[in-house]
Amino acid sequence: MRPSGEYILQAVATALITEYVPAMTADKAQAELGLFALLIGVVSEEMERGTARRVEENKELRGLFAESLSVVEDEDLKNRLSKAAEGEETDYRVSALDKANCDLLELLTEFHGHVEGIEGEGARKVEEAIWKALENWTKRREFATTETFTQMLLGSAVEKALEKEAALADTP
Repeated sequence: MRPSGEYILQAVATALITEYVPAMTADKAQAELGLFALLIGVVSEEMERGTARRVEENKELRGLFAESLSVVEDEDLKNRLSKAAEGEETDYRVSALDKANCDLLELLTEFHGHVEGIEGEGARKVEEAIWKALENWTKRREFATTETFTQMLLGSAVEKALEKEAALADTP
């Protein structure tokens, strides 16, 4: 069996936190290694979910555009939203998905500004849908790794503090 990139990164991050951070005597070195472990964990998590997250976001935005065309009053914007809604992923490299995501978010920002200036219940429902899409966008970017490594770092810090306290207690 060949270990995945995510597994390898998680193993390195865990070793840093459990073996190397506690062995460091300098607080600055401990903090830096802890930060490196956290960053490695975040990269590992993003490797696992990155493509799926981007595809899901792009699909959600395209669906929002398609469902909201009836409230758009500006014909140029309506045409660009319609064209974007018909798009789909053909290149699954993260850089290509990021480019598509960025383009869709730029269009969403313009669309949101347009909808805010429109009266009526339909516009308010679209505005709610936009805010929901942005909330979903934010939730997809949360890292479980952050909490895990924070707990590990806190455990390591507490252990070191207890060692220092014990050493001080042993001093006459």
